[in-house]
Amino acid sequence: MSANVLRRCAAVAGVALLLALPFVGKWARRDTEARCDLDGAALVTNYRVRVEDAAGKSHDFCCIRCAELWLERQTGPARAVRVRDERSGAEIEADAAHYVRSLVITTPTTGNRIHAFRDSADAQRHAETCRGTILLAGERPFVARRE
Repeated sequence: MSANVLRRCAAVAGVALLLALPFVGKWARRDTEARCDLDGAALVTNYRVRVEDAAGKSHDFCCIRCAELWLERQTGPARAVRVRDERSGAEIEADAAHYVRSLVITTPTTGNRIHAFRDSADAQRHAETCRGTILLAGERPFVARRE
């Protein structure tokens, strides 16, 4: 091969490498940890909220407050809202949960202090030990944003 051909091959290879660098960099920095659809915070299982929008797409949030803020920005009601029982981590319908507002902050970025429980006894126990109050009908999250 002539020197000219080698130089051209090296130039093409160099350009190809430069074009590939952003893609390689993004791949190397990829984060496999699930993140909140509102603020990008890591999702903690026992505080996680999942909202199914009107189109049926699921959105995950790090806490009740992030889900509420996201829902306030939507034009239509959510198809479904599911929260996690703090005791077991099991997903439950938001309407079936017992909510407690206490001194315990679940997510520092939002200051969320609302906790969800499947069983009323667990909610009562949390309210007693963490100086909280059980939320009644008008105070419960997600009520206004459902169909």
